Amino acid sequence: MYFCFGPTQYKLESAAFQKESTSSDRVAKKPLGVFFQEAVGLLEKSEKSEIEDETKIKELKCKLRKLEEEVKGVLMERRKNEKANRKEEARNANGVSENERKSKKLHELFLNQEVKSASRKSTLSSLEDHTVYKELSPDMVMFVTHLYNEGYFQDSIFLPRNKFDITCFGNSYAHDFVKYAAEQFSRDHQEIAQWLSGSDLKKVALFGCPSIAKKNVLSAKRLRTYFRIQEDNVCSKCALKASCKFVNQNLRKGDMTNLHLAGVMRVIILYALESVPPQLVIPDEIKASVSRLLMDILRLSQTVS
Repeated sequence: MYFCFGPTQYKLESAAFQKESTSSDRVAKKPLGVFFQEAVGLLEKSEKSEIEDETKIKELKCKLRKLEEEVKGVLMERRKNEKANRKEEARNANGVSENERKSKKLHELFLNQEVKSASRKSTLSSLEDHTVYKELSPDMVMFVTHLYNEGYFQDSIFLPRNKFDITCFGNSYAHDFVKYAAEQFSRDHQEIAQWLSGSDLKKVALFGCPSIAKKNVLSAKRLRTYFRIQEDNVCSKCALKASCKFVNQNLRKGDMTNLHLAGVMRVIILYALESVPPQLVIPDEIKASVSRLLMDILRLSQTVS
């Protein structure tokens, strides 16, 4: 059997064991000749001697077992202390205990739930946008009223139920819904595209793009392609070219001969709402063309079926 303990403890235990062995030898000391004669059979061992030998062996075994138990106890206590020390070091290194980590995770869980809840509330309360939007122009008021009467605002949540209120259009959500409703309206009335003023459409196409959003840029490029306007002629003078990813890029080959009313509407509705980047100044000439196109669309939708 092997024991693992410190050098100092080993010396102490060994010294104690040797001391006890020496003491026992002194008590039962025999002449060397007697031991030899008993070993070779010249002299029979006495019963007393045998009993003494067995007694000493039992005593030594008991002491040895006791020593083993003591050593095991010392080793178990040392392991226990080392384990406790490792836990303490780990806790000090991390700066938090296991319970504190669990508490932190629980706090993060509730925090995430609060963030999700706040996000949902932010979506629903987008009507409370603090940005100041310009009032709708008279032309836009007429056009939006027509869209409402045609049922294109049924899914809106910013208008009172069964009531049209033009004062409810002063926020970003309302403006975005107007763009959506106008595009849906144009898809339902594609047949009136052929009757729109070509001169006004071309002026709008030559001015450029109303924003750098991909959908709006592609719609403006389709309008320019329809009138065979070179991209570099427009992009070179555009105020948004520094931040645009589509400068001087032509459209892939496709349907270039037909004028799509939804694409036209996607461009002019931004000018009509003045929902353009601040660095893009809309000239009065473009505003006039947009106004005429908007009124043409409104008029034609009421007469062409």
